[in-house]
Amino acid sequence: MILYIDTTDFKAMRFALVDKVVREQHFEIAYNENWKTLDHLQQFLKKNKVSVAEVTKIIVCSGPGSFTGTRVGVTLAQGLAFANKIPLIAITKDKVPTDLANLASFKGGKKITIEYTSTNFN
Repeated sequence: MILYIDTTDFKAMRFALVDKVVREQHFEIAYNENWKTLDHLQQFLKKNKVSVAEVTKIIVCSGPGSFTGTRVGVTLAQGLAFANKIPLIAITKDKVPTDLANLASFKGGKKITIEYTSTNFN
């Protein structure tokens, strides 16, 4: 199942789950309320009875749009992908298909690879 995250709009955020069907939700937010992104994502997943463990890929919109909103969405997507060891793809808003069902066969975008290492400072 694919999780789509778009937080690039100044006054809204959009989440979608793409599997056999597309489940999508928009959340209207006041200006500068991007700090509510995780809460809205949790509400969306709970409403659809889906756990993050069921997500097999994350696609995140990387803009253009709100600078802070984009950072929040991409960072959230990176954290979820890293924690769950699943692929993450960033796509620009102009590449997002009108029919989100097409994300299942989406081949474009930029794969984001996250590497963290521990460093011994002694």
